[in-house]
Amino acid sequence: MTKISKTKSTMVLAVIIGIFTILYCSLIFNQNIWTDEAFTIDLTRKNNLLDIIRQTAIDVHPPLYYVIVKCFISLFGSSFQVYKLVSILPMLLTMLLSVTHIKRWFGVTQAGLFLVFLNAIPCVMEYSVQIRMYSWCIFFITLAGLSAYGVYTQGTFRQYCALTLSALCACYTHNFAMISAVMLYFLLGTALIIHHKKFPLRWLLSGVVVGAGYLPWLPVLLRQTGSRVGNYWIAPVTMETILGYFSDLFGSRLPYTAVLFGILLILGLCCFKDTRREERFVVLLALVPVLTALAGILVSVLVTPFFIARYLLPCMGLAALFLAVGFGRALQRRVSLVLLSAFLAVMAANAYYTNVLSEYYSTHTGELLCYLEEAMEENDLILYNNQEYGFIYECYFSTDQLCFLDDMDFDAAYHQIWYFDSCVSPWLPDDVLQAHGLTKEYIATLGIEQNDFILYRIFRKEGVL
Repeated sequence: MTKISKTKSTMVLAVIIGIFTILYCSLIFNQNIWTDEAFTIDLTRKNNLLDIIRQTAIDVHPPLYYVIVKCFISLFGSSFQVYKLVSILPMLLTMLLSVTHIKRWFGVTQAGLFLVFLNAIPCVMEYSVQIRMYSWCIFFITLAGLSAYGVYTQGTFRQYCALTLSALCACYTHNFAMISAVMLYFLLGTALIIHHKKFPLRWLLSGVVVGAGYLPWLPVLLRQTGSRVGNYWIAPVTMETILGYFSDLFGSRLPYTAVLFGILLILGLCCFKDTRREERFVVLLALVPVLTALAGILVSVLVTPFFIARYLLPCMGLAALFLAVGFGRALQRRVSLVLLSAFLAVMAANAYYTNVLSEYYSTHTGELLCYLEEAMEENDLILYNNQEYGFIYECYFSTDQLCFLDDMDFDAAYHQIWYFDSCVSPWLPDDVLQAHGLTKEYIATLGIEQNDFILYRIFRKEGVL
């Protein structure tokens, strides 16, 4: 390939990366967050780095993602858009791997297919703009997988360092990313032993460094796991649940997309029979999500339910790589490549459209905020009766404006009250209002997140509290 053609191919990849990055960024200009995202915001706004690590130790996830978020919001502010850009950044880094690694090792066609496959998998775009750690997991595990390929084919010190660092970061980002990293090391070690007919000492040293680096967090992981045995929100794993994992990852609003992706995975496996021996290592990388799922299912059945489909998101970059390398070598005929590219373009467009609906039109949050921005006056109070949503409301309103119903002093000096009635206990009886000379006016049924409530205005009949 000439220097000019290399430059052109890099520009094509850069254009594809730019298009997807713009699509991701277009999804962040809204005020919608869900419960786990509110947890991220609450944790990182209220705590310093040391306290974030301490608080995370009480939760179920490792602390690296929250530390990254804290660093960014300390520099750029804590708006929702900054939080969401922190999630888009690793997707950009993952896509850049198509230029730095995939094009150089597998070819420009494979690099382009990787970009489209990655963003066409229905679940990827959904979680890559959320204020959670999944996009960082995708980057770390994809980099670890590509570094493992570099170790297998080249065995350089640089590749071992990249593998060690990315695997350790994955371990500190999500517990199932840690399991995926363990499976990746197991498969790499097996491949090295078979290929070189001797025990790979540098592979062992790399694994020991990762294990030693994770050792300080291991007691925390064991304590977190033990405290949630029989006391976790995930439902028991059944055969129906297991069969639904694939649909959760590859299904979409379009019919039969999970089936089509299943067919593609089978055909992709068949395509590797004509590839180079080194490239067949990518098939082992495709086993990482399979082994991760098996480990999650085993723990869920034998210990307590801990596993759901989205915990395989860290491996979606490896799935995209497997499909891209397999089809990139096999699809020599232009018609076949065009048909595959058309299918992936439709899937990517559908994923984007679905997420536009989810981010901008799935809740009443925007309507509520617009209304209160115009209607609320100085010294107004927001009252709510769904205590579990209190920390979510704090992401939108200052704590001085908010009050839980049981803590309300109706004799306090407020101008008027905006009451979020989620139709749950505790209730606000009319006789309590009457006893304080208050009246209640229905405004609308609005809501925040997926929790709709009835918005009331409470005021004295004279108009002043």
